[in-house]
Amino acid sequence: MSRDELRVPSQERAIRTRAALVDAARRAFSEKGYAATTAKTVAERADVSTGSFYQYFRDKDQLLHELAADRYEHVARMLDGSLAGGTDRGADLDAILRDRMGGLVQVVIDFHRDDPGLHAVLTERRHADPALDELTARSEEQLVERIASLLALLGRKDDTRALAFVLFGMVEGTVHAHVLGRPMVDDERLVAALVSALVVLLKAG
Repeated sequence: MSRDELRVPSQERAIRTRAALVDAARRAFSEKGYAATTAKTVAERADVSTGSFYQYFRDKDQLLHELAADRYEHVARMLDGSLAGGTDRGADLDAILRDRMGGLVQVVIDFHRDDPGLHAVLTERRHADPALDELTARSEEQLVERIASLLALLGRKDDTRALAFVLFGMVEGTVHAHVLGRPMVDDERLVAALVSALVVLLKAG
């Protein structure tokens, strides 16, 4: 079987084998990093032969892309939940915004804190892997569009996409530094300060 003719599992045993390889790759990337993770080490962790690995995946990069896509799809679902709902003009706008932004910030914190080793690998490899960069960029664009839609619901008449990108950068950059760097304050203070800053920007203009 050539690597261009990858096996699509249909039987239960094959489905379990592929799932075991995906889980093994996630653990390997997280614990050992990109360079030390190989088809052989993934197969060993999954308790299958290296040949079995190549029945389902061309290489470790394809596996990494699948892991990234799964993470981005999960965070998108969580964000849809945190940003969902209308903006009743009769309701307390400040309270609505704090609730939405608090949910957004918590989702991003959870995303960064869930498997930081894998997150670090994805961040590093993005700059060397055009396909992974494209996958990540699409995920980021979708988040910006969600925020822009919220701004439109709030009645903003300015450049909602540009402002949404600024808001995204604030959340992503702040949370990344807080979770993966050396935090200067605890979670409660970080969330309170970041949400307050986001609400000010959302209400301005």
